[in-house]
Amino acid sequence: MGITPIVDLMHFGVPDDLRTFQNPHVVSRFTSYARAFAERYPWVRYYTVVNEPLVTATFSGRLGYWNEQRHDDRSFTRALLTVARCVVLGRRAVEAVRPDALFLQSDSCEYYHPVHPGAIGHAQFLNELRFSAFELFLGHRLPGVVADYLLRNGASRDDLGWFELHGEDSRLIAGNDYYAACEKEVLPDGSLRESGERLGYYQLARQYQARLGVPIMQMETNGADADSVDWLIRQWTDTIRLLQDGVPIRGFTWYGFINHVDWNTSLRKNDGHEDQLGLVDLERRPTPTWAAYRAIIDSTLPSRRELPQAA
Repeated sequence: MGITPIVDLMHFGVPDDLRTFQNPHVVSRFTSYARAFAERYPWVRYYTVVNEPLVTATFSGRLGYWNEQRHDDRSFTRALLTVARCVVLGRRAVEAVRPDALFLQSDSCEYYHPVHPGAIGHAQFLNELRFSAFELFLGHRLPGVVADYLLRNGASRDDLGWFELHGEDSRLIAGNDYYAACEKEVLPDGSLRESGERLGYYQLARQYQARLGVPIMQMETNGADADSVDWLIRQWTDTIRLLQDGVPIRGFTWYGFINHVDWNTSLRKNDGHEDQLGLVDLERRPTPTWAAYRAIIDSTLPSRRELPQAA
């Protein structure tokens, strides 16, 4: 059986000379790159134009982790518009070379739980904002609360209208990246804390598919080494349930194949820390999750008591 690559053209960062997503030249530079890649590798059909646009904008413009390392709504808004334009125009650049290209656009699969009456309004806003990157590049009209927020923070009506005119949802799969950290509690002061799995992927995937109206894919998930096998089985079970329910779900992925490095700090520190999240470690030795994932691939998933347990 052959391997079909899915090419990821932008994964969180920008060239050193452009520095940040506040730079207006990011879009044209990226579009030229996307076209050049498609011309050089015309046999590639499957693309993730920009990985996790909402996460990219949030971590760069609001949380201060990457790129511009800013902490304000205006920087977040500009970063979001920039990466969403990269998706739209990068897709067009690829299609100019490969008109039958298919696009798997992933983003964080989130939910916000208010834990106090004073947090309900902010949680409702965040539960609308979580769809914003998808809705921009799909060309969907933003809900009023999200549009008003972006307009207050530097977007123009022409900006938002451009996406409605040029966005597209054909030949596109919405990838859901779901982790235990994707569900958060909202506190009265607006701060967030991780809640762990409460609704779970089964419920959230249905929300995203109903909202976006395109096929979905479980694009990323993983769990810490001690719980990884259990987490894998539960996420795979949710995927099967969705398929049985008739939800158009197209695939499932454990991320990543190899253990990560420094994701314990979201890449903010270069410590060489090996995060035990992959199917193999950095020496390519199988982790406990390997056998369970292989069993899924072989369609012979054994019972939990037969699976190897993490040490």
